[in-house]
Amino acid sequence: MPTYLLHDDSVRSAEMRHEVAEAVRDPITFIEHDGRRIVAGARFERDVFATREDVVDEFWDTHDLGYDDLVVDSSFPETLIQPELVLRALRRLGVDAVVVPPSFRVLVADYLRERGIDVVVDADAWEHRRRRKSPWELEGVERAQRAAETAMLAAARMLGESEVTRDGLLRFEGEILTADLVRVAMNAELLSQGAESEDILVHSGDACFGWHDVGAGPILPDRPCIVDCYPRDRRTGVYTDMSRTFVPGTPSDEVRAMHGHVKRALDVALDALRPGQADAFRRVCEHFHALGIPTQLSHRGDGPMHEGFPHALGHGVGLDVHERPHIGRRSDELAEGDVVAVEPAIYRRGHGGVRIEDTVVVTADGPERLTDPFPYDLEPPGH
Repeated sequence: MPTYLLHDDSVRSAEMRHEVAEAVRDPITFIEHDGRRIVAGARFERDVFATREDVVDEFWDTHDLGYDDLVVDSSFPETLIQPELVLRALRRLGVDAVVVPPSFRVLVADYLRERGIDVVVDADAWEHRRRRKSPWELEGVERAQRAAETAMLAAARMLGESEVTRDGLLRFEGEILTADLVRVAMNAELLSQGAESEDILVHSGDACFGWHDVGAGPILPDRPCIVDCYPRDRRTGVYTDMSRTFVPGTPSDEVRAMHGHVKRALDVALDALRPGQADAFRRVCEHFHALGIPTQLSHRGDGPMHEGFPHALGHGVGLDVHERPHIGRRSDELAEGDVVAVEPAIYRRGHGGVRIEDTVVVTADGPERLTDPFPYDLEPPGH
């Protein structure tokens, strides 16, 4: 059985946060050896883990590993104190080989290797561990999702209750309705629900071709507006991800058809999300191909796609908003308990885009939606 090793803080490192659950801002060491989960850290971290028997079996005080002696020894380089403590912890266990993630600190890895420890970088092993969500992570996803829905309702209300001005712009409560105004209102709702988001994508019309640009400027009447919200639960650091498309005004026949095709694509995708399966992306692409809509699987031109369905179908969600499993051209086989965001879409120049996204848990009986459920209607409430 391999020995798994981490050395980092659990705010920067998603791997560490997954293993220890608590937010610790100073570097600590996590070791899983022979079924024992050990955390080594400063003495004031002991209280943090005193009631976390669910994630830690033993806490080792770095004082007992000789931290104080290293600090007062002026001949010992300060930058090597932490690597030396990691080495001493491994030697106490009689470990000569460890498995670490790609994010493992180079200084520590070099120090261990120079002293006879075989340090193996195995991205797949650590990503597999993170796909097995703990109860506290699932609770965090659900809290983030409730916050996202509250924020999405705020956006829908603003779009639905806005009025068209004489110059063809939208006005909401006396102000010209812009992507920034919607984003500010949504962020306020997220914070009130214990969540936060650095970016919320608000794309009106052809602004959707800016992809991960957050969007700016006026919201256009009678054009689709994609709102993509992926907040982080502040208590656990866990994310969710959801998108809806609204039309403030009257949708064109083309946009209504796009919306119907995307909604059907979501149903196709959800039907394919089963443990042991990896064909959801292919099935959705086949659905679009039958409608004459290009996808990554049909694209043969030079350069990247822009119109049609030009991106992957989805991705894992957890302590990162984008993580394994991948659901696209190189799809991972799904496993029971995976938390994934599914986001079929269609984009057309001159019409804008339609994207619908839900975050779900993969179960033996199929996907379990975390949306409560949130409607998919093009027309926002109040329209």
